[in-house]
Parts: sequence; structure tokens; C-alpha cells
Amino acid sequence: PSGKRRRDGTEADHADRVEAAKTYLSSRLSERVTLDDVARAVGASPFHLARLFQQRTGAPVHRYLMCLRLRASLERLADGANDLTALALELGFSSHSHFTDSFRREFGRTPSDVRRGASRRGLREMSKNLEV
Repeated sequence: PSGKRRRDGTEADHADRVEAAKTYLSSRLSERVTLDDVARAVGASPFHLARLFQQRTGAPVHRYLMCLRLRASLERLADGANDLTALALELGFSSHSHFTDSFRREFGRTPSDVRRGASRRGLREMSKNLEV
């Protein structure tokens, strides 16, 4: 007999909680969101949710949220967003510099460099390449 046997429905329950967490995160890009908030919203302990989320998505909750925010920033830049500070705050970054640092870490360029040099199509390609 196997050491660990799961009850029927456990896998589906885990998948549902992770999907609910992803939905919760995507609907709150502009808010300060903690792991406790997400866990409470999906009816799981923070530790359990963090473990499940990482297993099923390959990314920690915070990294997933950051990727969602960065993807949204690329879409807004493609749509002509000019005020990077307003964009940063609108997407839940604590400041313009937090946004710029995160953006540079992910894409190797600053948002203003990208805004100046990238076509709409190029920005959309960058967005598609961002794993979420």
C-alpha cells in the first residue's frame, strides 16, 4: 500500500483553491495584497496555500502577482500610458522606483526605455513572453 493516500476530491479542491487565488490576485492588482488576504479569500491557511500555489503554478504567490502587474504595465505602455508614477501606483507598486526596479529585473530595461523604443507589437510580445 502507498504511504500517502489522498481522499477523493482533494486534488480537485487544491486545483480550485489555486485557481481561486489566481482570480483573487488578478482582480486586485492595484491593492496591497498579503498572503494572509489571499489565503483567507480561498479558505486555506497561508502556509498550505503558499505550498499548493508553488506546486501548481511553479511560482510563489508574490512572484505570480508581480508578473501579473508587470504584464498589465506592458499592456498600459502599449496603450500609450505616459505617467509612469501614476501607472506604478495604479498597479500596486509602492513607488515609481519599486516599479522601475521590478521592471528592469524582469525585462533588462526600464519602463521609460521600453516606452520610448518599443512598438505596440513589441510590447505585446514582451507581455506574452512573461510567464504567468
